[in-house]
Amino acid sequence: MSQLQDLIDFSGEELPIEYIKRGSEEIEKLNKDFLFGFPKLNFNSNLNILLIGLPKVKEEMKPKLITALKGYLKKNNYIQFVDIELNNLGQAILSYENEDQAQQAAEQITNQNFDAKHQLLAFTQKQINHINQTAEYTPITLKSRQELLAFHKDPRSAVTIIQEKTKLSLKWLNSLEKKLEDNVNEKKLPQYDRLQWSPLGQYLVLFTENEFSLYGAQELEFLHKFEHKRVSELLFSPDEQYVISFDGLQQFIIWNIREERQLRQIVLQQSSIKQFKFNRDNKWLALQAQDEIQIYEAPEFYQKNQLNLKAVGVKQIEWVPQTNYLAIVCYGKDIKTQIYLHDYKRNFDVKWRNIAFEIDSIQIFVHTYGKWVATLIKKKQKNKVFATTIQVGNLNRIDPFEIDEHTINDDVESIFTELNTGKFGLCYREKDKQQKPTQQYTFHLYSVQEDSKKGIKLCQLGEQKGKDTNELLWASNGNYFAMVNKTKNSPDQGKVEFGQISKKNEQLTTEITKSTNHFYMSHAQWDPTGIYFITMSDLWHSVNIWSAIGEQLVKDTVTKISDIHWRNKPIHLLSLKEEQELQNNSKLFIKKYETEDDKILNKAKYDREQKRKEMKEQFTQYLNEKKKIYNDTKEQRIKLLGWNDEDSKNYVLYQKVIKEEIVN
Repeated sequence: MSQLQDLIDFSGEELPIEYIKRGSEEIEKLNKDFLFGFPKLNFNSNLNILLIGLPKVKEEMKPKLITALKGYLKKNNYIQFVDIELNNLGQAILSYENEDQAQQAAEQITNQNFDAKHQLLAFTQKQINHINQTAEYTPITLKSRQELLAFHKDPRSAVTIIQEKTKLSLKWLNSLEKKLEDNVNEKKLPQYDRLQWSPLGQYLVLFTENEFSLYGAQELEFLHKFEHKRVSELLFSPDEQYVISFDGLQQFIIWNIREERQLRQIVLQQSSIKQFKFNRDNKWLALQAQDEIQIYEAPEFYQKNQLNLKAVGVKQIEWVPQTNYLAIVCYGKDIKTQIYLHDYKRNFDVKWRNIAFEIDSIQIFVHTYGKWVATLIKKKQKNKVFATTIQVGNLNRIDPFEIDEHTINDDVESIFTELNTGKFGLCYREKDKQQKPTQQYTFHLYSVQEDSKKGIKLCQLGEQKGKDTNELLWASNGNYFAMVNKTKNSPDQGKVEFGQISKKNEQLTTEITKSTNHFYMSHAQWDPTGIYFITMSDLWHSVNIWSAIGEQLVKDTVTKISDIHWRNKPIHLLSLKEEQELQNNSKLFIKKYETEDDKILNKAKYDREQKRKEMKEQFTQYLNEKKKIYNDTKEQRIKLLGWNDEDSKNYVLYQKVIKEEIVN
């Protein structure tokens, strides 16, 4: 009988005895030298890392594999090892000069492709020890999609207030009573460096030195934690199933949020998280690399080499919703300037209008529903920008491409967009008679209009000249805007101007509805519905909430406030067809909700009257009780005083008369 059978207890497995005997005998027959080729896992020193995933080679091919590994590390600017111990099973131990080099090398190498068939994994001593440790399993707290988005159904808009970086309160705006009321009252936060909301408002993200954590659901419970050092930026997928974290240097990690699992690590030199673009259905992730566009496919985000696209001088990419197009912009020194749409399904390009002039920069913007694409082109001559052109291309008419444009003969400093309703605001600094920049600004406002006969047209809404404000914020409904100045130490800091878009003689125009000020304003933001506007001063700890036309609804002071935000919400919960139906029947809905508002107002008025009546009754009862006590002690007062203090005859009235005479 095999010794292995004596060592291993198979009694609880309910296997036939002949299977147990045969299995034990087969294992005994294995080559005793099977484990001899493994590298010695001597991790007494933190200078070593374990590398797995290399090609399996014979003994005589080891020197060539070592040479290839050195070349691979040098090509990718990874840290070179000092010594190596390699076996023929695709495993190795690499030694480095110090612990920091070993740690950095492990971060650089792990999840990288050695060749088309081999992906590398690297582990430090600490990681090996962590893997070998046994700990009690704590299941991931998973909330359903319905639970994560439950707060969206609450008609009360949540205002997030942070005090002293440790206390978080969720308030809601009672616009009828014009005050902030508790929604989730003061939640204690752990120590963190900074925080942000996810685009859909499902998660509140807290960043620390070594990790970032997600809180969510109605009560903002702790949900997930991800280990990534010094994360500077996050990019969520449209449905917030995936997130990309970036350390601000060169390391990107793609995570599956609900599984708390690292899917892929990408190392890029001189990079930005803006180089990554998820398409709307989360199927593909596009990466704007140097002279190339790489495509990764969900759910594991393996690279689809057959879909990679060469694009020399690529500067920006954008997926066009509800289409197969990827909008691409290429330009640079000695590079042909190109704007085109690449159709990934049919593998052909739709060319934009030819650009025959020298350009300084190009930006591209896409409509939320994929009906048009817009570009902002800065023209230059003798290294000086002399004009800025905004172009809008109709995606329903691409053969030939129908493009409408408007040019401003100045260097536009900023562009402010609202891509759901097609609104643009272009801002530039005004000049004096000597052509020197002043502290006043001009805003040009545009709207993309759709006409069944004329197609897509870029309509100018008007100009706002001589403004002390330098930033324009569009409401999500596209009907209102606010111009603000948050520039620190500027004499105009705190200025706010509210405006709206109205129709006059069938033409869209803009008008300023309110000019006001919030001294030392440091924050300004529209709420997700585009109905309310919030401003804050971190110097004065003051908070103001305004209506869309500039009526002040709330003016408050919050002790030691450090941040304030509206909790993000999806702007479009309805389809385009449902939204259009809502707009067509707006009068019916307005009447319905005005009636409901009247009921709420009447109820609030009734409640106030009832409360006043109750307080009056309580006060009257209090007076009657005191009066009874006073009357009951009348005899005692007479004995003590010697006279009746209620008898008017016991009082003497003195009257002082001042007589004035005029002396000649």
